[in-house]
Amino acid sequence: MIRVDLNADLGEGFGAYSICNEEELIPLLTSANIACGFHAGDPNIMRRVTQLCADNNVGIGAHPGFPDLMGFGRRFMQCKDEELENYLYYQIGALEAFAKMVGKKIQHCNTHGAWGNWLEKDLEYSRKYVRALAKYDKNIIVKAIAGGYRQQAAQELGLRVASEFFADRQLQNDGRLVPRSVPGSVIHDKDLIVERVLRAVLEGKVTSFEGVDLSVKVDTILTHGDTPGSIEIVRSIREALTQHGVIITKMEDFI
Repeated sequence: MIRVDLNADLGEGFGAYSICNEEELIPLLTSANIACGFHAGDPNIMRRVTQLCADNNVGIGAHPGFPDLMGFGRRFMQCKDEELENYLYYQIGALEAFAKMVGKKIQHCNTHGAWGNWLEKDLEYSRKYVRALAKYDKNIIVKAIAGGYRQQAAQELGLRVASEFFADRQLQNDGRLVPRSVPGSVIHDKDLIVERVLRAVLEGKVTSFEGVDLSVKVDTILTHGDTPGSIEIVRSIREALTQHGVIITKMEDFI
């Protein structure tokens, strides 16, 4: 029996601006990565999205980013180790406050954008991040791209790890993401997205951007709430997985 989590990056609006219909998308998910106010999101959005997650039995995950609202957290920022650790605690703590208000805990954590990409460039960076997360709460699941440095660091510390597969992003031959600056790095074709997801889940295989077959482990499938047509994409992924007998459930149920 194959079990997978279906999740998305959510709460990434700000003030009066919204880039995703969370009310319609969240019921289709089993987990959510919620922006914590640094790259996107604000207290009102965080509270509304955590409430929606609680109402729909969706696992609540922290999605911390660099303090970069203007760049949506996709610009690298040179920071001291202590600063990054404090940024992590500040954001998780804020989200945990809202989770507590709806009777829930933080299920998982996954860094956003440039922060996440940076961690995958050096094992020691990832070790520092994972050690900081473990100091906060060893029960929080480390969610990161399959086979990456964050996963290795988490396994070294004996933490729970969820292997993440990006439904709508191309991979390099080393399994890392193709930078968004590269044309074609983001996939918009719904049928191709579904095809990739099915092959990754059922066969443990995905074709890289360069055309090489890679082996992948899939615990959680990531979609992006800001992708045009995201709701229909998620709905199609759910239907396809269900038709193939895959159990879709939040990651804490099997990680």
